[in-house]
Amino acid sequence: MSLLILAACWLLFGASHSLLAGHTLERAFGRHARLAFNAIAVLTVTLPLGVWAWLPAQALWSEPEHLRWIRHGVTLLAGLGFVHTLRYYSLPGFLGLRLETWPLTFSPWHRWVRHPWYFLMLVAMWAQPLTDTWLVSALCMTAYLIIGSRMEERRILRFHPESYAEYGRIVPGLLPWRGLALDNATRLRLEAMAAQESARTARG
Repeated sequence: MSLLILAACWLLFGASHSLLAGHTLERAFGRHARLAFNAIAVLTVTLPLGVWAWLPAQALWSEPEHLRWIRHGVTLLAGLGFVHTLRYYSLPGFLGLRLETWPLTFSPWHRWVRHPWYFLMLVAMWAQPLTDTWLVSALCMTAYLIIGSRMEERRILRFHPESYAEYGRIVPGLLPWRGLALDNATRLRLEAMAAQESARTARG
């Protein structure tokens, strides 16, 4: 029963987070919508995290010592990867501290996978000790990242219907199973297409 409560808390977080990602906050907060969205996300995620921390956790298997060190190494690499991705993002803009518009460009990470942060989150998440409560949390968050990434891409396709659709056919969404999928010539061509789409949107 306790695990069902935990899953319900994650479901509530995912549903509220997805609903607020549309135009709801833009109508209410205007140019501060991004900041409001992030603040609400931090507040709402405290519920499932609090329930997860409160529930007693039961290990699902006896972990060998060498595997524990491998997990720590994988988690560290995911953290370093995230720090490296920040070179290609504007953190104040992402947090909503500064109003910015970003052209559709493809960083070195985006040549491997369409959602680098989601990929790194998945790696870090599944590299944690496997307990019953963490398994439920990881499954819920994995489902949320899959659904959330598709909702995010539907919004991008409204502004970049041709360039992003072609990009999506070339580069995997969450797992870089194709390796370096986007070559430099194609990247430049898609970025030029995206710039033309942005110009058409601005004129129309």
